Amino acid sequence: MSVDFVIPYYGDPEYLFATIDSIRAQHQQDWRLTVVDDQYPGNRALEYIEGLNDERIRYVRNEERLGPNGNTYKASTLAEREFVSMMGADDLLEPNYLDVVLERMKADPNAIAVQPGVKVMDSDGVLVPSLGIGDKVKRRIAAPARKAGLISGEDAVKSLLSGNWLYTPSLLYRQSALSKIPYRPDIDAVHDLAFMVDMLMEGGNLLVDEREVFRYRRHQASDSSTRVKDGKRFDEELRYYGLIAKELRAKGWNAAARSADLHLSSRLHALMVAAGRLGAGDFAHAGAMVGRAVRSS
Repeated sequence: MSVDFVIPYYGDPEYLFATIDSIRAQHQQDWRLTVVDDQYPGNRALEYIEGLNDERIRYVRNEERLGPNGNTYKASTLAEREFVSMMGADDLLEPNYLDVVLERMKADPNAIAVQPGVKVMDSDGVLVPSLGIGDKVKRRIAAPARKAGLISGEDAVKSLLSGNWLYTPSLLYRQSALSKIPYRPDIDAVHDLAFMVDMLMEGGNLLVDEREVFRYRRHQASDSSTRVKDGKRFDEELRYYGLIAKELRAKGWNAAARSADLHLSSRLHALMVAAGRLGAGDFAHAGAMVGRAVRSS
């Protein structure tokens, strides 16, 4: 059961090297890797890949920068094998990652993706000893899916729109389902959520497995955190939720559409940021964040 790893890359090349090494260390070796470089300065990524002399690994460099959403979508279109992983360029696999996710996908022909268990690590690769509030909220929202081992249809979309509990880079997708996904511009902040919602709207099961075979790296400073501080993340989220609510109502999935209208987790996140800015004495930004938390369009 062959696998395409496609990595949208822009960042510290040392992280990428470790990611590649974790792929090469898999128990199952029937895979191909494509690194899609989104114009990161320098040639270290290319030099490292060429130095490995591994014919399973190919390097593609964009002619112009596409951004996180555009580069992730481009990477998804380069996958051709039966199963696809779009892991982050700074995350790590345990050696039995493919053992676990392929076992689950093989057992369910209606599965479009599987969410394995995840360990969270910091920028230095040190495992975080206890879950933060965000991870605890994710686990609570995901509890029914984790208990059942799968979720699908409107229930799945409603759950994810209530609070995106996926660690998207850890997912393994079925390529035939992934290839149907349309490109949605200007949603860098939520492109990972949009991918899965679109797939679920087409049909199929999202599997959940508790075995921890993926290490997700969480940085203090990132493109995502920058978008939080300047408010762009919440603007992009609001635009997406409004769009997807209309599409869900057209499909007759009204309960999921109401979850999109409410987008409770996004509003709570904005209020948490507002509280932090207020504590720092930044009253202007705190007020702006409160405004983003309460507006509906």
